[in-house]
Amino acid sequence: MKFIELTHPEGGRFLVHIDHITSAHYRSSGEGKTRLGLDLDERQNEIVLFGEEADRTWQVLQKLKDA
Repeated sequence: MKFIELTHPEGGRFLVHIDHITSAHYRSSGEGKTRLGLDLDERQNEIVLFGEEADRTWQVLQKLKDA
């Protein structure tokens, strides 16, 4: 099973199974202002990450996609 570990915006950490991600939207302004929105299946809410956490998670998703 493949999980991605994320920093929860309200504190703490959580794991998301990659099969629950239905889409991802990554946007970088080039000034360190990055945003990653993860749409999840009906069992979970959308997750929005910012900054370094958005960059790190996007890179993990790219590696999983290319594997």
